Amino acid sequence: MRVKRYAFVAFLGMLLMFLGVAQLSWQGPVLDWMIELARWAVLLNLPLWASGLLLFTLGFGVFVIGIRTMNRSMLSALTDPDQVPEVVYVRRKLEAGPHIVALGGGTGLSRVLKGLKQHTTHLTAVVAVTDDGGSTGRLRRSFGVPAVGDLVDCLAALSDAERLPTLMQYRFRRGGELAGHTFGNLFLVSLYELTGDFAEALREANRALALRGAVYPSTPEPARLVAEFMDGRVETGETRLREVGRPVRRVGLEPAEVPAMPEVVAALRQARLIVLGPGSLYTSVIPSFLTPEVSRTVREAKGRLVYLVNIMTECGETDGMDAYAHYKAVAEHLGRRPDVVLVNTAPIPDPVLARYRAEGQEPVAFDPRPFEADGVRVIAGDFLEAGPLAQHDPEKVVRALIGLAR
Repeated sequence: MRVKRYAFVAFLGMLLMFLGVAQLSWQGPVLDWMIELARWAVLLNLPLWASGLLLFTLGFGVFVIGIRTMNRSMLSALTDPDQVPEVVYVRRKLEAGPHIVALGGGTGLSRVLKGLKQHTTHLTAVVAVTDDGGSTGRLRRSFGVPAVGDLVDCLAALSDAERLPTLMQYRFRRGGELAGHTFGNLFLVSLYELTGDFAEALREANRALALRGAVYPSTPEPARLVAEFMDGRVETGETRLREVGRPVRRVGLEPAEVPAMPEVVAALRQARLIVLGPGSLYTSVIPSFLTPEVSRTVREAKGRLVYLVNIMTECGETDGMDAYAHYKAVAEHLGRRPDVVLVNTAPIPDPVLARYRAEGQEPVAFDPRPFEADGVRVIAGDFLEAGPLAQHDPEKVVRALIGLAR
C-alpha cells in the first residue's frame, strides 16, 4: 500500500515546518548552522523572516500531501476512496436511526425491510419458519430444518451487495433434485450442515452477507403450524390450512414449547418500534410471534407495537375478514393489542381489482368505529403501490413507520 514512502514524505514536511518555525522564532546557537544552511541552500539569500515563512508553507504542503496520499492508499485496499465521504455519512446517519424489529414473513416483510434499511442499521427481522410447501417443504423433510424460504428473502432484502438478491433468489430449473430449489435455500441448508446448528447457521449467514441489520428465525427449531377451525376441525401444516378453506379460530405451533434465539429477545427489548406484517395473517404474521419467549417479550416490550393490515383478503385464510377482524386475531393470539394499526383506504384500480376477484379475493373492508371503541389509533390512508398488484408501497409504509419511531 506504499505506506512507508508516504509517511516519509509527511515526515519531510514536518521537518520543513520545524525549520520554518525555527527561523521565525528560535535563534539559539544550536540551530544556527541548520537555519543558515536551509536559508542559503534552499531559499537563496532571502531575509530570515521570508525564508522561515516559505519553509513553513512548503513543509505544510508536503505534510498534507504525504498524509492524504497515505490515507488514500490505505483506503483503496478496502473501498473506492472517492466513496469514503458518502459511506461515512450514510453509516453515521443510519447508526443514529431507531431500533426497529419487524416480524412476519413472505414478500410483504422483505419489501418493508428494503425501505427500513435506508433509515437505520438497528433493524432486526424475525421471520416465521412454519412454511411447508415448495422448495422449503422439500428441504424441511430432507434435512429436518425450519422453513428457509422467507429467511432467504429477508437476508437478500437487507444485504448491501448489489448482485446478492438476484443470486440468493435464483431458482434452478434443471438438475434433477436441484430443480425448484433456490440458491439461497441451499446456502442456508449448507450452513446448517456445516455448523450442525440452525441458530449458528443464521449467525454465520448474517456475518457472511454483510447485512444492514440482522435476520433471525422466530425459532431455530423445526415446528409445524396447527390450525383449529371454527367447526372444531384441527389440521397440521400451512398447506393444509389453505386447502381446508374454512374460518380459523386459532393457530399454534407443534411442538408448542420451542425456544427463541437470544438475539431476537434482546432486539425486542431494545426496540422503539415493533412492526407486525404486512403478510398472510395466519401463516406469516401470527406464526412469527407464537414462540412462547417471543410472544412474552413482545407483551412486555416498551416499544410501540404497529400492525399493518393486508390490502386484500386471502383465499382459504381470511375470506370475509375486515380490518378489525384482522386486528382482533393478532391481539388475541399475542395477548397484547397493537398500539397503532395501518390501513390502506386508497381505491384499487378496476383492472387490478377484477384480477383479484377472479381468484376469490376482495379488498379488506375498513370501519373505524370498532377501533375507536377499543381506543386504538388507526392511521388510514394511501399505502397502495401503483402497478398491476394490490400491494403495499414500501416508501409510503416506511414513511409512516419512521414517523412513529421518532
